[in-house]
Amino acid sequence: MPQSSRDNDHEQRSGSGDDQQDERKLELNELAASHVELVQHIVNQVATRFPRHVDRGELWSAGAIGLVEASRSYNAETGVPFARFASIRIRGAIIDSTRKRDWAVRSLRRQMRELREAEERIETARGRHATDEEIAQALGISIDALAARRTASLTSSLLHLDHEDPDRVSLGERIIEEEPERLPDENLANREMIGTLRSAVEGLPELQRDVIMRYYIDGEMLQSIAESLNVTEARVSQIRAEAVNSMRGFFTTLYQGVADVPEDAPGRRGRAAYLATMATQSTWLARLEAADHDVSSGRTVHESEPAAI
Repeated sequence: MPQSSRDNDHEQRSGSGDDQQDERKLELNELAASHVELVQHIVNQVATRFPRHVDRGELWSAGAIGLVEASRSYNAETGVPFARFASIRIRGAIIDSTRKRDWAVRSLRRQMRELREAEERIETARGRHATDEEIAQALGISIDALAARRTASLTSSLLHLDHEDPDRVSLGERIIEEEPERLPDENLANREMIGTLRSAVEGLPELQRDVIMRYYIDGEMLQSIAESLNVTEARVSQIRAEAVNSMRGFFTTLYQGVADVPEDAPGRRGRAAYLATMATQSTWLARLEAADHDVSSGRTVHESEPAAI
């Protein structure tokens, strides 16, 4: 066979292979696209297992990745309907994503448990409060590393707005917490933490404050809040997110180790005004005094009047 004929034959086979690959990709895309609603269905099913602060959008994104992976690995010859096959992969992808996200929280809990155990051992052995130097030495870390762990523990308590087990203290519980009997130094630190949370909530614009209190303190559903405000549930979710970002921005000015709020996060202008106000009003003494103030007093009880949102 002449060389030119062989070249033409090779190009035809190569082109045919490319066409087949393109067709295969198109089929997979169509298979996934035709089952997108399955992702939302499974998100609605599994979302009840997670605390309210877990973003359903994040669950949906993880589920969508699972759907795409399912379309690529599906074999119709098995006789298993794709919807059933994909459901398993979608659910697994969602659960895996939450496990990865919770790893850092579990790691922090382990570190704080080790810190408390070291502190208790020293105090039991010596009959007095353990010093930072003694605790750091027992843990084999530096004083700076010990301080970083304590800061991480504090900011974790501030930023976890709900909990998934009895050991986790939520923002709502922190805000309304009554003062238990504590050692003087523990009591002071705890009062400042509670006061920081309460002053952060009190400093929010009225609408944001009302949504935060109703959602986290009263345990009211977003749908119920939306109906009373005559707005969509998505709008209430946005208000809540903007309020949380504002408070997180406030925490970054007080504590090390708190992740900065992205510059392009929704509500930038309102957040800037909130931070400017808090910078002039929030002092250490004011935060201690806020710990004794009931933030739920004086809240507006919304009927079904339209809200200026």
